[in-house]
Amino acid sequence: MTYIIAKDFPHDILSDDRNPKVTLYVPTSRDINHNDEDKIRFGNLLRTIEKKLDKVTDQDTKKTIAANLNTLKDDRSLWNQRLEGFCIFANAKQTVIYVLQNPTREMAIIGQRFHQKPLIKDLQGLDEYQVLALDRQSYALYEGNRTGFRQIQLNEDEPKTIQDFLGEEFTESYLAQGSYGGASSRAMFHGHKSRKDEVDKDIERYLRLVDHHVMKQHSSVSKKPLILFALPEYHTHFRKHSNNPYLVDEGIKQSPRDIKLDALKKLAWNIIEPRYEARIDKLKETYQQALQKGSADNKIHTVAKAAVTGRVDTVLIEAFREIPGRIDTDSGRFIERNNALENFEDALDDLTDIVISNGGKVHVIPEEKMPTDTGIAAIYRY
Repeated sequence: MTYIIAKDFPHDILSDDRNPKVTLYVPTSRDINHNDEDKIRFGNLLRTIEKKLDKVTDQDTKKTIAANLNTLKDDRSLWNQRLEGFCIFANAKQTVIYVLQNPTREMAIIGQRFHQKPLIKDLQGLDEYQVLALDRQSYALYEGNRTGFRQIQLNEDEPKTIQDFLGEEFTESYLAQGSYGGASSRAMFHGHKSRKDEVDKDIERYLRLVDHHVMKQHSSVSKKPLILFALPEYHTHFRKHSNNPYLVDEGIKQSPRDIKLDALKKLAWNIIEPRYEARIDKLKETYQQALQKGSADNKIHTVAKAAVTGRVDTVLIEAFREIPGRIDTDSGRFIERNNALENFEDALDDLTDIVISNGGKVHVIPEEKMPTDTGIAAIYRY
């Protein structure tokens, strides 16, 4: 059996009725030198899962799941894709892996539902953004959030330089302009006005094409705020012709050359942080307004019943919070967990699955940002 690196959420495995359902959260390091440590950690989690499988399923099912997971240990292509960790969902039929952009805790869980909350927190993008680093020769893309930041590896067939974009239209005047000092240097035209005009036309076409490409291939897919990182004069020209609705008004107005990754992350987060705080505040404000109208709640018993009837439009769930128990998907009844059970049961996993399946939205946010102390803040449709 082969595994799947999932790009979309939710994946079909989440609606697969086969039990047991195995969930693994595996922290990893971006540093390849820690590869052995990551694999040791993964091996320890697999041993934990195998012991739990002994108690909840037959030996044939256990061997199938364990064998499929063990093949991942030596899969070089998988480990080469790691960022901050992996989320792994597995049953006897398939193994689905999400590559995490944010740090995660170690988890080895068996239950009647997959443990989705940490994954949703990683995917939801309330604090995520992209940076377009642009000079007159080439561009690069970065993505980040509160905790992580990395360069996006562009596909091999994507254009990356002005010459890639312009092709045969790339004028000799641009090549002959006498640019000394690297890509971030301003062109030196030696008094040739016509040559300068041709170069300006090249740059303008190049900026338009970069904008179109980034919008079509990246922004329209990720839907993340985009920060322009370029010299001041390129901000003016780029914004004048940009059709990217995700381009934010604020930008980083300096040369992309020779900047340290940590410094760029700090500059970008200074722009994004107020937006992130505003989005959280808006969710909390909407909840408070709905609560005053009687169309919101924060108790698991009542929210569960509303969820199964499709009444929940949006639910805020506290990160790393657990409510031991299950939700009956027919009646919405909350059933407290028997602590003697080997299976992991968290009613918030059930709630997450039910709300998403009924077209609602789930936001997993830090404890200190929650408007309630119950782990839940649900906003009803009616």
